[in-house]
Amino acid sequence: MNDTTPFGNDTTPSGLNEWLHFLKNKRFPVRAVNLARLKTQIKRTEDTLDGIQANIASDPLLAFAILNEANRIVPNKNNEIKTPFHAAAIVGMKGLEKLLPQFIPYEISKKKSAHLIAFLSELQTSYEAAAIARHWTIKKLSSHEDDIFWVTLFRDAARWLLWFYAYPTMTTLNQKIKQGEQASQAEISTLGCRIDELTVHLCHAWNTPNKIIDSFLTKHVPNHKELQSLAHLAHHPDELPGFTEDKRLNILTNNPLIFSYCANKVAHQANLMGWNAKNLPFFYRVVSTAIHRHLGEIIQSAHLASAEAATLYNTGGRAPLAQQLLDPNLYSESKMDQTTKVAISPITTLKKALEKATDTDTKQKASLALKTIKQAIPNAQHSIIFKHSNSNATTTPLFQSGYQSETIRNIQWNAPSEVFKKLSTTKSATHLFGSKLDKLRAELPHTSGQIIETNSHLMLASTPTADNEMSLFWLESRTEFNEQDYKNLKHIVSLISHTPV
Repeated sequence: MNDTTPFGNDTTPSGLNEWLHFLKNKRFPVRAVNLARLKTQIKRTEDTLDGIQANIASDPLLAFAILNEANRIVPNKNNEIKTPFHAAAIVGMKGLEKLLPQFIPYEISKKKSAHLIAFLSELQTSYEAAAIARHWTIKKLSSHEDDIFWVTLFRDAARWLLWFYAYPTMTTLNQKIKQGEQASQAEISTLGCRIDELTVHLCHAWNTPNKIIDSFLTKHVPNHKELQSLAHLAHHPDELPGFTEDKRLNILTNNPLIFSYCANKVAHQANLMGWNAKNLPFFYRVVSTAIHRHLGEIIQSAHLASAEAATLYNTGGRAPLAQQLLDPNLYSESKMDQTTKVAISPITTLKKALEKATDTDTKQKASLALKTIKQAIPNAQHSIIFKHSNSNATTTPLFQSGYQSETIRNIQWNAPSEVFKKLSTTKSATHLFGSKLDKLRAELPHTSGQIIETNSHLMLASTPTADNEMSLFWLESRTEFNEQDYKNLKHIVSLISHTPV
């Protein structure tokens, strides 16, 4: 399998064991310029480990690999190895050279691929979380702020690889969460496991220090019920939070890993849903109780940290979270309404639109369907919706997306085709790729094969949309369609059907 592409032609992993097998030996993506610089520094005898610290710090997966290697060499049972710089000193120049095959370089160009943009965006979120955790730890007057920065950053390592190597699946996951599904449920329905659970197993496989693994374990961070208890103590924003009398909660609030956990949640929620996301106040209140400071100070610290991250750790994947804070309507009612609208599923929007207008014709339905496909099936790089008239047995493209219009016009869509004959007479749906698509290519309309690549996935569907009229759907991708894409297409087709299922 090509390391740089998500999945290739392999089946999408499902379940903890399959994802673990898929990711544990993947090479870590490192920016090409940083990797080249490291190779040069290793070869130059005059360079010292102190001299390459800046290079190590500039690339999180480079730093993470070095930390893991140091922990492998000297099992870090008591968490003595706390930073990548300390780890580099343990690994040494020769050890760094041995790590080089574990990395895969990527280039930052003006035209970035979708999975690289998503990967860089995830790095940005992790840096923002790390900066927030660091600021909260400082407010606690703890001496662990640098340790917590690295712990918070590296606890997202599995997410980085998921976005780099499994972009379509992670896109589906994010869509579900944006549409209101609980993150835990969305992860299980999309991946077949929880990301935190996968991360812990991967960290064990990578020899990651215990401190990072501990940040996921309820032995060291509060469980949901305990988080609720802590949040309740900071229920009144104008008052200092109360003190807990629970011995375990006292221990947990004095463990800086609580800041790592909460900062991670805040940064990811803010990135996905905005700074006005409904769950953010809950985590602010937990931290308010842990630090015993007013709620406003906790929020201010998070905002300040995000501004710091925008300056120091801008990866170029997306606009920094701090930029959202400049929105004058951030906490206004209209902005809250917009956030609510974003959370509505595109398919739900289609359903409501069709319910409002009961007299829509085939062309109007096709237009609404294509709009929904673009939002609900992002893997569909090319789409065509046809109208087939039963009265004169003709098939005509109504709308298309992604192809050259002239190319579509020049294809003989009404040429004899067993595939289109079935689509135009029977409500149906199919997902074709690999050898199955190759076998049916000759049965597609003459010259239509020119818009299908060897690695294409093709989804076809049809349904009656008016008396004596059928709508035919052609969705093609040069990456792949997953099971959710296929389900979404069938749902869309069902909604515009003249006789809904």
